[in-house]
Amino acid sequence: MKIKQLTLTNFRCFDALSLSFDERLTLLIARNGAGKSTVLDALAIALGAFLTRLPGVSGLNPKKTDFLVNTVGDKPAYMRIHCQTEDGLCWDKTEKRDQSKKTLQQIPTGIGLKQLNAYVDSWINAYNDKQAFELPVFIYYGTGRGVFSVPQRKRSFAQTFPRFDTFKDALESRTNFKRFVEYFYFLEDQENRLQKQQRSFDVELPELRAIRLAISHMMPGFSSPRSSSPAGIIVDWHKSETETTELRIEQLSDGYRTTLAMVMDIASRMAEANPEKTAPLEGKGVVLIDEVDLHLHPSWQREFLPRLQQTFPQLQFIVSTHSPFIIQSVKEAKLIDLDNTLSAPSHSLTPERSLEDIAEEIMGLEGVQRSAIFQKQVETAQSYYRLLDEGAGYDDEQIQALEQQLDELETYFGDNPAYVAFLKAERRKRLHKPL
Repeated sequence: MKIKQLTLTNFRCFDALSLSFDERLTLLIARNGAGKSTVLDALAIALGAFLTRLPGVSGLNPKKTDFLVNTVGDKPAYMRIHCQTEDGLCWDKTEKRDQSKKTLQQIPTGIGLKQLNAYVDSWINAYNDKQAFELPVFIYYGTGRGVFSVPQRKRSFAQTFPRFDTFKDALESRTNFKRFVEYFYFLEDQENRLQKQQRSFDVELPELRAIRLAISHMMPGFSSPRSSSPAGIIVDWHKSETETTELRIEQLSDGYRTTLAMVMDIASRMAEANPEKTAPLEGKGVVLIDEVDLHLHPSWQREFLPRLQQTFPQLQFIVSTHSPFIIQSVKEAKLIDLDNTLSAPSHSLTPERSLEDIAEEIMGLEGVQRSAIFQKQVETAQSYYRLLDEGAGYDDEQIQALEQQLDELETYFGDNPAYVAFLKAERRKRLHKPL
């Protein structure tokens, strides 16, 4: 299941907004305050309707503070979040300003949740009848994901994890690492028992294999996640070919810690959702990430999304970013500029652009500082051809001087032979010289 379209009416800063998403990856960009987090929050609320229908799981609902408020402080009669999936499932959630008849008369008819509830009930019926079915995952990681608590002791850890528990706190916009630790201990105990029964340390629980595989794909410098005493998770950090350090996850830097926690959380929820699936990491679902570049060094930003897609090939990712490195790192994705949803709803990400071009042409920055050598190249070329266009004769002293300038200019572009060839051809054409 993947989100195809979202339509917002009177939701926070949007009186009316309709967006369509790529089935694999969509990037949201805009200045601060333009609504990136609002779009992700709206998607989380829409997906929360799935959770509310399930036994023992709480979803999300719109709040009164989600109403659009106009310049004089008035609220409209209603707000609505409408969603449509790639396979045609539609539903909407409507919040009324009040229950008066006059207000109700102003609200256009909506679709409601009937179709969605029937869809979710098919999961519940299959679960009760012990029939096979595939459960998607829905997860939202907000900007607060870098702060999470680690349990101090193993006491009161859960001993059972029904499939629908994979949705617990999944859309709360923060990484629930405490819950992951509980689930990891549960899996580790199961694996230890299997190894004792079969008298082999090679026995590996499929769910734990999925978590370990996700780490090796996403963060090859880390391995061997395992429980620690009295509670928590330890990993091996391979700092070099000869040096390996054992660290608790809370000892890692913000970038490593948030990335590792996110990867393990996604993998564990996918394994919990479909424990009998041979390849849990190939499960389906929707993952929302606000400020995907949070705490990531530029070198990590260049690799993060490609690695994430390779690790979880069937998930749909909808993320926001402020980073040109993130934008440059992807080739096949939809990019939505919320600053220009009417005039330019999306940009092509091919061919590859320079960081400066992305900052100027896509992110709308003015006066981007480029390197001194680049500025010299542009200014000299512009000056040279402007003077040539004035039509001075070939024997003119000024033209001779310009010839020398162009020779020097071509050395500046020595690392770009195609452009050097263009400059030479252009010079000969304008001077009426043979090529």
